[in-house]
Amino acid sequence: MKTLLLGSTGLLGQAVAREARRRGAELREAARRSAPIQVDIADDVALCALLDAEQPDLVVNCAALVDIDLCEKDPSLAWHVNARPLAFLAAWSKSTGGKLLHISTDHYFTEGAAAAHAETAPVSLVNEYARCKFAGEAFALTAPDALVLRTSIVGIRGWERPTFAEWAIDAVENDRAVTLFSDAWSSSIDVTTFARAAFDLAEAGASGLYNLAAHEVYTKEQFVREITRQRGLNLTAAKAGSVRMLSTPRAHCLGLDVRRAEAVLGYELPHLAEVVASVLQQYRPSTLQREIVP
Repeated sequence: MKTLLLGSTGLLGQAVAREARRRGAELREAARRSAPIQVDIADDVALCALLDAEQPDLVVNCAALVDIDLCEKDPSLAWHVNARPLAFLAAWSKSTGGKLLHISTDHYFTEGAAAAHAETAPVSLVNEYARCKFAGEAFALTAPDALVLRTSIVGIRGWERPTFAEWAIDAVENDRAVTLFSDAWSSSIDVTTFARAAFDLAEAGASGLYNLAAHEVYTKEQFVREITRQRGLNLTAAKAGSVRMLSTPRAHCLGLDVRRAEAVLGYELPHLAEVVASVLQQYRPSTLQREIVP
């Protein structure tokens, strides 16, 4: 199967590329920079030309602007990266019969604390990031064969700004005086498991909207403290804080109910301890030899 991967250089894109190769796909990797194919998906003409040139069987869209503060400052940019391209990808899917796999977000829920939200749960769109990602979902789902996955991912990227997991490992290993959010709930899944499960869902013929995340809902503080436990270290300088301290409003009750996906997959998705174990397995000290910022 010829697979076009958009956003191939990002945290998730790297994991999806590895999984696609493992499955023997004919993989074409595209990103705005540092990829074999350089394309800015905000450029409608360039995106459509790429689809025409490559004629893939499957398009996996991992490209996104995930900087919440930047989305708030520049909503036009956020729209042109996170929403508008999906209209063109959906049109391609409808006209060619190709499969579209789009990666969405979990930033839609402000109530429920540790509750796991089903795909049908009402959403609260409190910032530009959430608004444009929700619009992107709607565009993608106009294609009958599209598969849209809501998720939150964690993992090791090893370049540019550290990921949350990289920041957390550094905080644990150096016992830094960091603030851990005790009221930011999620069901973040490691990128390796996510990539495998995403392809499993696609190959099973799933379409429509699915939650694909960890089986367990937990806080960001619990994630960091699980790293501490598995590393056998002590985190003495950290303190608990609230996500409400941040300047841009954020949805913070982001747990996802994954039972619908698990029914198709035929296996249970990972719990917190398994997510952390997978992330630590990916970690290499050399990946953090640069400035670490939260």
